[in-house]
Amino acid sequence: MTLNSALASASSGLAATSRRADLTASNIANASTPGYVRRELVTEERVVGGRGQGVTVVGVNRAQDMALSRDRRDASGSAARADIISQAYTQLNREMGEPGDTYGLFASYQNVETSLRDLAVTPESLAYQNDAYNSLNGLTTQFSELYSIGIKQRVNADNAIARDVQVVNQSLHRISQLNEEISKAGKTIGGAASLEDERQRLLDKISQIIPIKDLVKENGQIEITTQEGLFLIAGVTVRELEFTPAGVIPPGATYAPPVPGLLSGITVGSENLTPGNGSFGIQGGSLAGYFAVRDQTAPNFLNQLDSLAADLVNRFTGATVDPTNGVGAAGIITDNGGPVVPLAITGIASRLRLNAAIDPNQGGTTSRLRDGIGSVVAGPVSNADILNSLLDAFTNTNTAPTGSGIVGDFTSTELAAGLTSLIGEARINADALAASSLSRATTLADIELSQTGVDTDAEMQNLLVIEQSYAANARVIQTISEMIDILMQI
Repeated sequence: MTLNSALASASSGLAATSRRADLTASNIANASTPGYVRRELVTEERVVGGRGQGVTVVGVNRAQDMALSRDRRDASGSAARADIISQAYTQLNREMGEPGDTYGLFASYQNVETSLRDLAVTPESLAYQNDAYNSLNGLTTQFSELYSIGIKQRVNADNAIARDVQVVNQSLHRISQLNEEISKAGKTIGGAASLEDERQRLLDKISQIIPIKDLVKENGQIEITTQEGLFLIAGVTVRELEFTPAGVIPPGATYAPPVPGLLSGITVGSENLTPGNGSFGIQGGSLAGYFAVRDQTAPNFLNQLDSLAADLVNRFTGATVDPTNGVGAAGIITDNGGPVVPLAITGIASRLRLNAAIDPNQGGTTSRLRDGIGSVVAGPVSNADILNSLLDAFTNTNTAPTGSGIVGDFTSTELAAGLTSLIGEARINADALAASSLSRATTLADIELSQTGVDTDAEMQNLLVIEQSYAANARVIQTISEMIDILMQI
């Protein structure tokens, strides 16, 4: 080896070692930075005229397993969907209360039954009359509050869909920009690594919202499709998600394509991405979770409330319960002042009102609970016939109403307990699915981190090797310098 060859080898070794030291320092400094993956310097032998002339730096590798990253992103999207549904059921379960709680629908039903029993035993008691009125009013208020919660869940989910769509569209445009920047930076050694980190973080963000696939193209660029194969980024073209938030969602509002309606689905161009609609309907991610809450979880709960509310009104309706009341006239609990209209029960849970005849706030009197809705004069204060009829109507076992999700014959209070149990069971199942999905996502994330993350201990050991390599190359250069000095003195 000539002195020139030795000097070239040592000089290139110093340059590569210096670059490797910078990368190692960067790895250590960013060990806890989200989305950062370990960098490794790529070198190869430099050959000139058939002779080795040291090494040359050809690039910087990012320690990333693309297949593992995709699996982790898919698992993360599934976990996001399951968590959103679990949160919705948790809220409903909390607001419904549990048998034994002092609040909630079941407790309100129990209060009505207890107060009617007390008043039937002591019909002359003004205190018991007021207590029965308050418990009945509390039950109608409970229905209204629960219905508002269900509607609010739908509105919040609809608004969350709009926010997620905006995040996806912004991220898609940024990825398109990064594609161009990475393509240009690829001409410089290691210049694209930080840009690829940013792109990876955006891919992770999108995959939390909607399941995607990334297709690696030339010059480090990528294209993006949904899991079902619809392109979101094709070349330089970005295809945005389209969604129109409703703002207000009235009772019974549905999304029923292709007929235009109040509720919007997600589209890309002419293709429908709404979960459960068409071959491109998405199945995972937070968008699927919010659609499930808006179009399934909350509406099912509202329908169940409506069925119980209609059952409650019907139990107290009719002359067999209160002979002073007209045939078909509303009883002590009404649908906004009237009886149930079978084809218009949607939203009845929000319209429950006490009959004006027993409501002091509407000019009525609580004594009509004892004397009858249609009474014009006070009856015997000890007559509990109508009160017993009201109590019997409330405690009779009737067939569970259609839409309640309950099968069998039950009293009013048992129906409330049944609905409470259904919501509690759904919450348990949703929690189990969410926990399982999160466990899988966490496991894959840990595996990916172990393979692509920074091991600071290993990097510190690399620094020691780098130091030794630097010293060896420097020593070669120093020796060559000394040899040249000797040669010059000959």
